[in-house]
Amino acid sequence: MNTNRKRISGRLEQLPRGFAIVTEAGDHWVLEDVEPANDHFGNEVTAEGEVVGLDRLRVDWLGEI
Repeated sequence: MNTNRKRISGRLEQLPRGFAIVTEAGDHWVLEDVEPANDHFGNEVTAEGEVVGLDRLRVDWLGEI
């Protein structure tokens, strides 16, 4: 099992650093290799992928909750 894989849920936002998920705890995860649909912004989503930095996730899958 790859320990760098992670599943994150929270509100999808467009931030100055790019697309990001803001978790309930207030953590910000910047998403890489994904371009979400406009109707997902502001909604609760789940993303799954590989952690590639302290707060970056290379997304394999993104879906609305």
